[in-house]
Amino acid sequence: MRKKVLALSIMAAMSTVANAQSSVTLYGRIDNGFQFETGLPGNKNAWAAQSGNWGCSWFGLEGAEDLGGGTKAIFQLEGQLNTQTGASAGNLFGRHATVGFTNDHYGLFKMGNLGAGELSQDSWGTDPQLMQRYAISTLVRGRNWASASNGAEYNTPVLLGGLVIKGQYALTNNTSWNSAPVNAQGVPTGQGRTNAIEGIYTFGSGDFRVIYDEVRGADGSFNNVYSASRSILAGGTYVIGPVKFYAGYQHLSAPDATNTSMGVTNASQPLGVSAPTSVNHEWLGVAWQATDATALTGAVYHANANNGNGNATLFTLAATYALSKRTFLYTEAGYVHNSSTSNLNLGNGPYGNNNFDAATGASSNGNPSYGHSQTGVFAGVMTTF
Repeated sequence: MRKKVLALSIMAAMSTVANAQSSVTLYGRIDNGFQFETGLPGNKNAWAAQSGNWGCSWFGLEGAEDLGGGTKAIFQLEGQLNTQTGASAGNLFGRHATVGFTNDHYGLFKMGNLGAGELSQDSWGTDPQLMQRYAISTLVRGRNWASASNGAEYNTPVLLGGLVIKGQYALTNNTSWNSAPVNAQGVPTGQGRTNAIEGIYTFGSGDFRVIYDEVRGADGSFNNVYSASRSILAGGTYVIGPVKFYAGYQHLSAPDATNTSMGVTNASQPLGVSAPTSVNHEWLGVAWQATDATALTGAVYHANANNGNGNATLFTLAATYALSKRTFLYTEAGYVHNSSTSNLNLGNGPYGNNNFDAATGASSNGNPSYGHSQTGVFAGVMTTF
């Protein structure tokens, strides 16, 4: 009996040590609100209930196990939700599904579904509006929301007193290195590969980052400047007292883009307009922490596309009010002004005409008519756990 009690005591002690050396955390956030937008196809207006206007709703698990010598095994599983309907937004763990190792001296390595960790999404760090609905991704039709699966990432430890370098590579998992198989009709059926590198330098009052990433189309080419293209982004922030200043620039390039690859026809485009192969995008903004609970942000973004696609300017003004450490109220107003051959919308809409049918009131997307503007405002609540 004494031996049995001793054995149970040892097992309990070992279990306690194991628990002390590893941890698993359940986390998430829920964002629900309402929005009103004008200038929709047919010059219509719309009220809508929305999940994720300030930021995506998600839930996840992350954990770490101490392997000794300063090295930990880590994992992360994260999925996105539409909390207005309760539905999963994509795959169960479409945002992250990774396992890897981290060490303060050697850096971090992880592999799996990098998902929303694709480095283009790190552009939130130089975005005055932190990638809200009206923000850095609007005038590039969601290009900064790229994702990556079947990949691996390495982050260096902190170098030279403030520099961190990140690198990613995502495979196609197909026999063709840069492209994907085709079906019986000759249409590519798989994803193209993605890769990216980022450098972030943090100093006393601010930071500066450069991100280069490539997202290839299903045929391995850069055939859509807004979804399958090269992107180079540079920007930074600087803090003076309660005020934080932002500035940035982004260049997109898709030399293989055609009207066909971007899903449009010549007949649907304004005269002299064809598929853009490059876009220049720049922005300036400022955030003011007015009180401990209240923050105000204003920003201006401008984008210009080649091949006659004109230019657009987005003006934004936002505010948040913290109710606690985990919950805050938010609101943002946005106005996008399009030149005569541009039809960018407020919601990361796809390239091309809205094909509005006056008889039925139907349209293929939420873009305004060419040369028309859109105005919107939304408000909601975000809570985290």
